[in-house]
Amino acid sequence: MHPRLRRQLGADGKPLGGQEFLDAVEAAYRHSDSEKAQLEQSLAALATLLHRTRQQSEAVAEKKAGLRRSQLRNARIVTQARRESAVACVQTDGDLVVRYANPAAAALCGVPAPEGKGIFSILQPSELEALTLSWRSRLGRGEPLLQTLRCTSADQRQLTCDWICLPRLNRQGKLGSVTVLWRDQSLAVAGQQPLLPTPPADERVSLAVASAGEALFDWDLVTDRISISAECRTLLGIDPTGPVRAEDWYARVHPEDIAAMRAAISSHLLGQTSKIDQDHRVRTREGDWRWVSLRGASIQDEKKRPVRLTGLIGDITRHRALIERMAHDARHDPLTGLANRTLFLDLLRHSFHRIRRHESYRFAVLFIDIDRFKLVNDALGHEGGDELLVQIARRLEATLRQGDTLARHGGDEFTMWVDDVHNEEDALRVAARVHETMRPPFIIGEDSVDSSASIGIAIGSSRSIRAEDVLRDADVAMYRAKAEGRARTAVFEAGAGSAPTMRQLEADLRSADLLGQLRVHYLPIVDVATGRVKGLEALARWQHPRLGLVSPERFLALAVETGLIVGIDHWMMQTASRQLQSWRSNLGDLGDLTMSVNLSDKMLGHRDLPGQIDTLLREAHLRPKDLILDITEAAMTEGGVPAGTLSSLHSRGIGLHADDFGIGTSWLRQLHTLEVDSIKIDRSFLAGKGTEDRRVLGHLVAIARELGKTVIAEGVETDQQFRFLKEVGCDSAQGYLFSNPVDAEQTLSLLARGMRGGLA
Repeated sequence: MHPRLRRQLGADGKPLGGQEFLDAVEAAYRHSDSEKAQLEQSLAALATLLHRTRQQSEAVAEKKAGLRRSQLRNARIVTQARRESAVACVQTDGDLVVRYANPAAAALCGVPAPEGKGIFSILQPSELEALTLSWRSRLGRGEPLLQTLRCTSADQRQLTCDWICLPRLNRQGKLGSVTVLWRDQSLAVAGQQPLLPTPPADERVSLAVASAGEALFDWDLVTDRISISAECRTLLGIDPTGPVRAEDWYARVHPEDIAAMRAAISSHLLGQTSKIDQDHRVRTREGDWRWVSLRGASIQDEKKRPVRLTGLIGDITRHRALIERMAHDARHDPLTGLANRTLFLDLLRHSFHRIRRHESYRFAVLFIDIDRFKLVNDALGHEGGDELLVQIARRLEATLRQGDTLARHGGDEFTMWVDDVHNEEDALRVAARVHETMRPPFIIGEDSVDSSASIGIAIGSSRSIRAEDVLRDADVAMYRAKAEGRARTAVFEAGAGSAPTMRQLEADLRSADLLGQLRVHYLPIVDVATGRVKGLEALARWQHPRLGLVSPERFLALAVETGLIVGIDHWMMQTASRQLQSWRSNLGDLGDLTMSVNLSDKMLGHRDLPGQIDTLLREAHLRPKDLILDITEAAMTEGGVPAGTLSSLHSRGIGLHADDFGIGTSWLRQLHTLEVDSIKIDRSFLAGKGTEDRRVLGHLVAIARELGKTVIAEGVETDQQFRFLKEVGCDSAQGYLFSNPVDAEQTLSLLARGMRGGLA
């Protein structure tokens, strides 16, 4: 029985009945004892922990106190050492006014109390004014100084001192203080002797010239004997000991350069030039050719007749090779090695000179544009795109006739100059060879890529005025070929007009809105699970009066460069929003159908963008959630959007999509920080034939969904790709599998079908 229960029964003296009751009371006592024991253990543990914490705090406090005592002791040691040091030490402020000087410094400068005086007033160097400006500038940049100077002390002693200046900048980056150490070198300077005898003046000149990599020559024109240094004999490959005459020198000069060299020397000796400055090649003793620079001038006698020719010869082979390399690079494409646009235009201008001499002469220009190269470049990455361009260049070179020239015009465009054609048929046969050579697939790593080209042809003849006109005509014809479909050829027709200049193209673009040339095409966004249309993406198109329908790749870059993109973005948002409201009026309630509009970095840079969108939505009678803004990943992650703009848009209920997601270098690190509702996966993850990109896409979808973001896949073109998107749980998709971008009228019928039964 529990002791406490026993005492209570004994004290009362009356036995209690009910064994179950007594057992319950005893169990309660034992439970209370158990809780008491646990409480005592907890209190003991807390006491131990408190004691240990107190010990640690005391140890830390003692450590800090010891550190402080050590710092004070070290400061006293440093101060005492500085005072007792034989090296003069001075501490100044940012204005070079002395705040502290040890006894050695006071003794050196002859001033008992230098504090409060300018550093240059107690020990004044020669050339004080120039030195002050130079030192203040360098010390202000935090540069230490070490210089030996002749100085005058305050008691007028002449000293030679080493100045060691150690600047210290403050938090604002300005000069806060300078520690100056002086070391008296007067005795050492007075007692030193020259280590080597000073060479004669002529020898000093020779040494200086040799160290500069050049060689001396002295040509006695009267005796035709040339005195040259050993370096010059080695450079020219001449016998190191025998006499040297002019013909010995001329014999080493390259046959193509000898006439120019003789002419330069003769012109100078006849008084037509003040000096000789001419480059030529010479053959070395080993038999190879080196470029040398010849510079010199003649010495005349009292009758003004040249009697000597003296100068320098320098090896400029490396310099010449560098210049030639730079000249080559300036006229050739660095990726493919082909001629660039500058060299190609020079070649066309040369053809015009030939036309003026022979009116029957004809030549052709082929403007070659690679079809859908951007899609391939997005799928393979820039390295894969570059490799494809190199392979295309090699194939195009194989189609050239003797005398023809191929150039890379820029990006995915090539130009070909076809010499001496009789008619259009000759140029068309060359274009047919280009199409034929483009037909086999290209192998890029493990991928097999099909490609084709659109070709425009222009014939140059005596009717042409400038080389640029022929190139432009070929460009216009290429646009017509592209409008007819892929892998087509078109010949420029003079009646169709010529292509506009860049200035005219810019002027046309500025008036495109007023003339009604801008168009909006719409690309459906499909729900992967049901195949129904859930949104539309608005895409800008330009209906040019002569070029036809211009793709955004052609004109948006010009719009960004000229700043016109802001007006185009606003017009796109306004037009697409009104169109969505119009469709709702015709088809009734379209549910939660949304309209996505791409915004450029320049438009996003406007701080009043949220207010502009508020006005636009009111005028179109749309809800904020009806509009979605597509913003590139680069603009979000590289500071292209002002702080607070995305938050302001998001708080209004406007949807935000991260466009072209995954092509940047830091997209995975940025995914959790992007303030967007959805990410639009770049088409390259689906376009590749390997499985690695698709595996990454699957992981990316999973991560995005964990972060509460939906995923839209771009560039869906096959049923296999669509099935894969279903497997990985992708939310939405868009691409040519469902529809090409179509105009408003076609979109209306597409919506009627897609909202009911779906497009997939």
